[in-house]
Amino acid sequence: MPSTTKTQKAVHASDVKHVAPNHMVLSKKAGGNISEYPTEFTKDSKYFFSSVGPCVKIFSMATGAVVKVLSQSAATGGHTNKITRVILNPKNHLQLYTASLDGTIKLWDYNDDILLKTYNVNAPIESMVMSPETPNHAYIVVNTSEEKDKMADNSIVYRFSFGDSDQPTRMRRICSLRDCTTIDITQDGKWLAFGARFKAYVWPINNDMEDVPETQLQQHISIEQITVLKFHPTKPILAIGDKSGRITHITNYKSTDEKEQIRSVHHWHHLPVRCLTFMADGAYLLSGGEESVVVIWQLDTGHKQFLPRMGGSIASITISPNHRFYCLGLDDNSIRLVNSITQTIEQVIQGIQYAQADNALNPLSTGLIIEPRNHHVVLNGVQGSIQFYNANADSHVMDLEVVPMNRVVRAGEKEIIHAHVSHVAFLKSGEWMATVDTRDDNVTTPELFLKFWRWDPDTQAYKLHTRVDYPHSKPITSLTFNPVSSQGPMAITTSKDKTFKVWNLSTDLGRNYQSGEAAWMCRSVGVYRDSSPTTATFSEDGSILAVAFGQIITLWDPYLNSIQSVLAQPNPQNIDKLHFLGENCPFLIAKTKTHLYVWNMLTCKVWWSYKMSVDHLAVDAVSNQFAIVRNHPRTSESRVVIFDAKSPVPIALQHLNHSCLSIAWLPKEQDDNEPSSVVCLSDRYEFAVYAVKSTQSATKQKKEASAPATAAVSLVTEERNLLNDMYGMRENEKETDEQMRIRIKTAQSMREEAMSANKKESKTKRREEGDVSGLSAPSHVLPSVDVLFDTFMSSIMSLRIENDETNAMDIDQEESEDEDEDNQDTGLDITITTSAQQDFPSLTNYFTQELGKLFISQKPISRKSAAAQSSSDEDSEEEEDPSKIAW
Repeated sequence: MPSTTKTQKAVHASDVKHVAPNHMVLSKKAGGNISEYPTEFTKDSKYFFSSVGPCVKIFSMATGAVVKVLSQSAATGGHTNKITRVILNPKNHLQLYTASLDGTIKLWDYNDDILLKTYNVNAPIESMVMSPETPNHAYIVVNTSEEKDKMADNSIVYRFSFGDSDQPTRMRRICSLRDCTTIDITQDGKWLAFGARFKAYVWPINNDMEDVPETQLQQHISIEQITVLKFHPTKPILAIGDKSGRITHITNYKSTDEKEQIRSVHHWHHLPVRCLTFMADGAYLLSGGEESVVVIWQLDTGHKQFLPRMGGSIASITISPNHRFYCLGLDDNSIRLVNSITQTIEQVIQGIQYAQADNALNPLSTGLIIEPRNHHVVLNGVQGSIQFYNANADSHVMDLEVVPMNRVVRAGEKEIIHAHVSHVAFLKSGEWMATVDTRDDNVTTPELFLKFWRWDPDTQAYKLHTRVDYPHSKPITSLTFNPVSSQGPMAITTSKDKTFKVWNLSTDLGRNYQSGEAAWMCRSVGVYRDSSPTTATFSEDGSILAVAFGQIITLWDPYLNSIQSVLAQPNPQNIDKLHFLGENCPFLIAKTKTHLYVWNMLTCKVWWSYKMSVDHLAVDAVSNQFAIVRNHPRTSESRVVIFDAKSPVPIALQHLNHSCLSIAWLPKEQDDNEPSSVVCLSDRYEFAVYAVKSTQSATKQKKEASAPATAAVSLVTEERNLLNDMYGMRENEKETDEQMRIRIKTAQSMREEAMSANKKESKTKRREEGDVSGLSAPSHVLPSVDVLFDTFMSSIMSLRIENDETNAMDIDQEESEDEDEDNQDTGLDITITTSAQQDFPSLTNYFTQELGKLFISQKPISRKSAAAQSSSDEDSEEEEDPSKIAW
């Protein structure tokens, strides 16, 4: 029986799962691609809808701010995948249809954010159009790319009938084709057109129940690949844009006789036409493409008007119902509202730039950097630029062009290799910013520039102060600032040329510069053996510089350029990331390809480690915590783990259903003492802000909510009186405060006992090891040499005094030797526990009282010393006579 009981206990103990003391709560989502799909205006032209991932953001035309978000969570009925089209309900303009890649069409009341109905299509919807005259039908393009044959049809066009309360929904197949890219319907709902590759199909809509046969479809063949098509609002004209930049107008497309169909070509674009939109009266046609120019065609006269320098490749054009604004969706993830009368840009709504850019051409090499002045998130923008984004307000703040360039490429020319910003760093105060930009086209000499930017309070932006051409002979691997420097601003760069350089702001520039002019210059160069430095970091107080050379961590004095210590990793892999924690926290985080190490700088040993692959690492200097991200190698999922450096047990874990490109800690704007939030950038270029909450408080609230009866019963047992019934249990509060005082006193006494025990142990250990002076401590934690000199000399040389005639000298010698031994024992652990008046009484009281007692208790002294006893000054002079001291 006892063995069985033990086994049961062991099983129950193993079943208990570890509960993290904290948990991560999603507090806000920001960013996303706001211009990937066409926008939709409200009927009064005061707001417009933009699909951002699985959500719909409602923007104000007056301010450009987000006023509401639809479909925020799948748990409340929202979409689970990207929304591809938003259309106002033709029956009710206060309702909105949304089509998504999750295979559903949802009807919303956008004023009250209420989901009214969901229609299942069971296939990803790539596009959808509706006619105001036929509100019960929607024409959708469904993706069927699950076919194994790449040459087979992968798109099907359906007519989806919503049905009334009495009629069920149904789908009618219209056509199956390959790579359907565009679809449109006439205003009266009688003609439908869709394009795929080199063919445009026109179908006269009928209400038959069977699938549409191919004989009902009219085909129009194009020489170039079709990119977009649009119906004229009043005339039988179909405009088709192709990849070569031509716009072909097919007049009288209703006729089945090709001879009666008239074609006319308008050609200005030299790059593919991305979008076409007719004015409401049909007199003008708007076209846009990769030239960043809106072309306004007057159809009757052929006159062209241009709106140049829109800021990026134009993906969509939408005209507001009051015809006052052109809403342009650009490829740099921005929406621009152009006044149709003045033809000027009145409003720019910028998302995270290049949210749909190719990561191979423009990788996120800077990661997420928090600007210390305003707590904005800084990351790569368009090529050669960095962007500042306010994650709390979900707004783009600023775009800083590090390398000016022209982003328009002529047709037929070779693609230009643009510069790329690889590193960004900020001084702790936010006064200085440093960037590293590179350009290598594998033809000419690679370009490498180190730039220092200074904050301008007048323009509220950073201005270029110093540019260093070719600071290293090979690419730079890391860039960091000294947070607290006693010799002015200091920056460190490490490079693959096996050196790291210290940069200082200097005024000694030579004769060619004016007096008082300052610039950043290289103060010193550091090397270690024949290794290449991979990363560097400063301690929070700026006194220690840690540089990683391969698998070795070197600790340097940044002011004296001297190496203080060398730490060897247990694992032979190269270190790719180093981070010190905040103030009063002696830990250093080191990350390799498959391991995570936490070093204790006081002992110069590994405090704890994990064998795990870490993709991203971020350190919070406020709470002395750090977060790591590990992306799943085969699925688009990731996991965020938060650690306290003191313990290897995680304090919070969060599973994400998407890959994480980078992570950072976002401080609170109101109070710096509040815990920071974790910001994750997903592969969909969306910011997810997580707040770290305590699990105990949440559990306590749940218990209090779930068990009110238990609390009521416990209150009955307490002493009841009128005062307590009116104002609560005041006596319990007093007892709680008293218990808190007792607990604090107990903790203080236990701490003092532990400190004294540690001191005794350290003394005994140093005696056993023969290190009485305490100089075996790590070099970077020892004080300066002038402080250690007296202790070191007293440990190897003892003062010897010989005087046979006086016993007083013997007594003094014994006392001095005892004091020397005490000083040797204490070493560096001397602490002051009492006030100076108690530890150091006056010399007069000491000699008259203490020495008098000693002299009386000892045997009779010599005549010479007895005669001199009347004057303490004469005694001191004779005792300090150097002739009587044997050195």
